[in-house]
Amino acid sequence: MKRISLLIPIFALFISCKEDDGLPGNTQLLKNTDLASPDGSVSPWMPVTEPGFTLGTSTEIFRSANKSLFLENSDSLNTNSATWRQTYNGPMPKKGRKLVLRAFLKGEDIALKGPESNVFISIRAFPVEDSNGSTFGRYVTTLNQIGVSGTFDWTELRLTLPSTPEEVDNIVVYLSMGSRTTGKIYFDDITLTVE
Repeated sequence: MKRISLLIPIFALFISCKEDDGLPGNTQLLKNTDLASPDGSVSPWMPVTEPGFTLGTSTEIFRSANKSLFLENSDSLNTNSATWRQTYNGPMPKKGRKLVLRAFLKGEDIALKGPESNVFISIRAFPVEDSNGSTFGRYVTTLNQIGVSGTFDWTELRLTLPSTPEEVDNIVVYLSMGSRTTGKIYFDDITLTVE
């Protein structure tokens, strides 16, 4: 009987430690990463567009499965931007866990016509500020880190949020084309992984 009573607290401690570990490594946070959902939709990917852009899906150009997302702009004076986004609302990674966003891009005649011109990916933890009013470590982007341009075949773009912050309700991933960027960019095989 003493042995059983000793094992109960040890077992309870083991379970509480498992719960504190949060999501295990290699957990995929995004859904429909290859855009091949059984119903043919790209949900939960959502387009966010401003005038001048065309956002859609292509069944002719894709990396895997049978579809890709695209953003297109032909007006070099267009100062708007366009985005595909997905929100993750499930169990959050433990504070301090690294998140890695990977997306494959294919470009057609991408031209950068201004200082904010670029094709980029981003990760944002919401709320934008924690309870202390800090925004530190809650947003990371490849904007200003790379200059995607020209015509190119499928290339991986990778972005790391080095440390998941505290007080996160949801995480949003953005696939974007910035202002005064022309051409057509395709996205496929988009993943957000806990590492």
